Amino acid sequence: MYSLKMSHRVYLRKLILNSIITFAILIFSRNNCIGQTEDDPFPLFFLQNNLTRVLVNDNISPPVASRNYVYPNLASNYILSKEGSHRNIFSKIDYFPKLIISEKSKYSKSLAASFAFYTIARKLIYTEKPFTDSFKVLLNWYKKYIDISLFKSSKLVGIGIAKQVINWMSKDNFLESRKMNKYILIKSPDKWQPTPPGYFAAVEPHWGILRTLATSKIKDLDKKHSVQYDTSIQSEYNKEAKEVYIIHQNLTDEQKQIADFWDCNPFALNNSGHIQTFIKKISPGAHWLNIAIIACKQNHLNLENTSNVITLCAISIYDSFIHTWKLKYKYNNVRPETYIQNIGMSEVWKPYIQCPPFPEFPSGHAVISNAAAIILTHYFGENYNFRDDSEVLFGQKIRIFNSFKEAALEASISRVYGGIHFRSSCNIGNEIGTRIGNFILSK
Repeated sequence: MYSLKMSHRVYLRKLILNSIITFAILIFSRNNCIGQTEDDPFPLFFLQNNLTRVLVNDNISPPVASRNYVYPNLASNYILSKEGSHRNIFSKIDYFPKLIISEKSKYSKSLAASFAFYTIARKLIYTEKPFTDSFKVLLNWYKKYIDISLFKSSKLVGIGIAKQVINWMSKDNFLESRKMNKYILIKSPDKWQPTPPGYFAAVEPHWGILRTLATSKIKDLDKKHSVQYDTSIQSEYNKEAKEVYIIHQNLTDEQKQIADFWDCNPFALNNSGHIQTFIKKISPGAHWLNIAIIACKQNHLNLENTSNVITLCAISIYDSFIHTWKLKYKYNNVRPETYIQNIGMSEVWKPYIQCPPFPEFPSGHAVISNAAAIILTHYFGENYNFRDDSEVLFGQKIRIFNSFKEAALEASISRVYGGIHFRSSCNIGNEIGTRIGNFILSK
């Protein structure tokens, strides 16, 4: 028997209520905003936050979630940076079309950008009503600070750009990946196998065919391979598996906190007798986009600059997922849980956190965390102290970091503490993510 940790109806009611509460808090406590003007980043924070809530509710996989974030932000940023210094980003995006703003009347860039974000996000999500209801709340906010005569022209601009981006988005091979053959398990001890308690099918086995946005010409990401599968006691592979096993046997409270904080597994399943309950969590990409928002608020950035940061961060995360998933299904490596049980190290061993349903190498969290950290370091500096509250809604305590790289490396090692990755997979993932982030910046 299956159930949800929280019923859809109750969750959606809470989602809408939380949206309104968020709105009220930001209206009456605006310490992190620069004022009720066209430069106020509040609308972007509001839209991003509510998109995340819907994606969590719908249990969207991490790769798909990265796509759901990047296209709304691209369309929004195109409008906001139309005449700004960040405008040249679109000339560097692979195959990006020339977009046309046909509306000649005066319009609000902020409102138009919000309409663009909303229009694309709504097309990508499953549960529309909470997102639609929250957008109505945002429109009421705009009515207080923007001349009502600008609403029609702003809506036309926003929807017009959104439609052009949607047309371009439709050619990114996502639809083609939906039509490809179902993944077939390879019955070999060195290849990935579904793990308990859900034994879910492989997630997005064809995600690697999607069109990247800024890294189509990056080379040799697979130059460093994973450690060769080997069951002999003296092999590097066996030593890495034993390390995971020993760490698990001696986990400290701090290591458990780190593993839980960076878990970010939308597929987590809890067994209680005959009842199986799904536990809702944000994706790794959502976690890093929230870190971007934290930094933007802390630096009191205006709307355009906030959009610049979030958009480039979203691009790095999206491209990282495509490259990572291509490598995951190329090597198709077994998870530590399967290896440890199969070789007899322990036939009943389970990792501290649940294995997500896809191959082990490389660590996706390591790749996307380091790519995002490179982007955020570019904007905010090497030694940047911040309080990460991204997981508070999911029962985790705030963690404090002295740099984005420190946070990325903690996210990476958390997968070893959690028992779902080998150390070399995380180390190589760190290198791949760093290369992707630097490659994007170099453009």
